[in-house]
Amino acid sequence: MSSVTSNSRMVYAFSRDGAMPLSSLWHKVNKQEVPINAVWLSAFISFCMALTSLGSLVAFQAMVSIATIGLYIAYALPIFFRVSLARKSFVPGPFNLGRYGVVVGWIAVLWVATISVLFSLPVAYPVTSETLNYTPVAVGGLLVITVSRWIVSARYWFTGPITNI
Repeated sequence: MSSVTSNSRMVYAFSRDGAMPLSSLWHKVNKQEVPINAVWLSAFISFCMALTSLGSLVAFQAMVSIATIGLYIAYALPIFFRVSLARKSFVPGPFNLGRYGVVVGWIAVLWVATISVLFSLPVAYPVTSETLNYTPVAVGGLLVITVSRWIVSARYWFTGPITNI
């Protein structure tokens, strides 16, 4: 349920910013201001992903690994950019780690790199076509698609998140 909640929030936010296919459908809210279409989309995709466990436990474990790595990468990218590219220009907010912020940031980035490697390892030995962990292929493929879409299209029209305030 926490995954569905998290995913539906991201679907709504990305749709609000026009960064998803059929954005106008997914960012609509009902009378209680709930993005019900985004919630149903997230629940449906989660259900479909869970169905893979009926056919192959290895496929389901790869799905879990992909979701875990994706979540970690989503958290680590802003931290990485803060401790590398924006190190001099970043303006800290009222809550910050002071002089330890950069060190803790690099530790977080290294942790995500380690976890990404661990979750990409095979789940069973010997490694065969049935036990191979396809997580690196899926995450790498998504990375190629995302970067390609940015280069070809999104960099020309996406100006950043839309503020609600």
